[in-house]
Amino acid sequence: MVAHGQSAAVVVTGVGALTPIGTTVGEFWDAAVKGSVGTAPITLCDVTGLPHRMGGEVKGFGDAASGLPRSTQLAVAAGLAAAADAGVRPWTSDPARAGVCMGTLLGNRAAVEAGVMRFHRGEPPAAIDGLDPAPPLADLADAVSRELGFMGPSVVVSTACASGNSALAYAADTIRANRADVMIAGGVDEMSSALLMLFTSLRSIAPDVARPFDRNRAGLLVAEGSAALVLESYEHARRRGARVYAELAGWSSASDAYHMTAPHPEGRGARRSMERALAQAGVPADRVGYISAHGTGTPSNDRVEARAIRDVFGARTPAVSSLKGALGHAQGAASAIEAVGCVLAIRDGVIPPTANLVDADPECALDLVSLEAREARVDVAVNNAFGFGGNTGCTVFTRLGSRRAR
Repeated sequence: MVAHGQSAAVVVTGVGALTPIGTTVGEFWDAAVKGSVGTAPITLCDVTGLPHRMGGEVKGFGDAASGLPRSTQLAVAAGLAAAADAGVRPWTSDPARAGVCMGTLLGNRAAVEAGVMRFHRGEPPAAIDGLDPAPPLADLADAVSRELGFMGPSVVVSTACASGNSALAYAADTIRANRADVMIAGGVDEMSSALLMLFTSLRSIAPDVARPFDRNRAGLLVAEGSAALVLESYEHARRRGARVYAELAGWSSASDAYHMTAPHPEGRGARRSMERALAQAGVPADRVGYISAHGTGTPSNDRVEARAIRDVFGARTPAVSSLKGALGHAQGAASAIEAVGCVLAIRDGVIPPTANLVDADPECALDLVSLEAREARVDVAVNNAFGFGGNTGCTVFTRLGSRRAR
């Protein structure tokens, strides 16, 4: 591990989010702290023939006249909101030192959905015009760069449901390597018939609501959304007088190398990603105040994640909650939205609850924050994200200066 002083720190200076419980950061955070649930019957895509039709949609959003796919619109909206919050719009410094990295699972997938659903309904080949070409995933970052005039790195990463954390890690590495002063990083995905069919085939969708860590959890709910964080080197933020939410102090990814859809039963990848992110941050496990869990509400994920958390933190774990009870699972956007939650928990001294968690599963023995928010000073927050293919990712956020005040 390379030692880094405060001057080499990567800090968060702006946030933006569009979610099923709010289309501004303020609306999202107020609803999250209240434990509001944003899942409801799906209206944005074809659910013909599917047994479960609940999900999390960003309400009242979208501009058909823009000509941009929904995922791109969501990415641009989150990126511009974060830039405005950080005060980096308009950009007045070297545009080649500012970039964008967005994570996604199936961004802009809706462009091909009509053909997929015709096939799903069994229409004869003669009636199928073929699949419409999907816009390139690169648009998810390029469109944000164009709007802001950023001419530095423009990258899209896809590591399944860990994509948001992967984008944050890539952006932070870019700043640490002195290839950029400012990066806007986050994640985006839109509601998709294909995702609904995928999780239905895996029997992973809950019939009503997602219940992370609950004894009666029955699966996840597919959702959509976007979030972006403005990352800067500490020195750059200091020189321009920026407000700092938190430091992105550590990040890591690891692979289970086990199964395409199932986590390793011992949570090996999850444990390694947490351990390595904490080591990079230089933070001992006993200083973590909050873990934003992946917490999908599926029987296997929650049990395995709980085991991995106990393996890293011991029997007395930090406070743990999952926002997916409120939001559903926004795929590539999930951990980016949850990263926003982590920096706001540090700012406000409040840990959001796990919506719908009524009867905690004994196999998920953790210090779970259920139904009501908990007021607590949070100096260190860990953000977990685990995806198909064994992709795992973890980011660690700290109060600026807290690592050096031990």
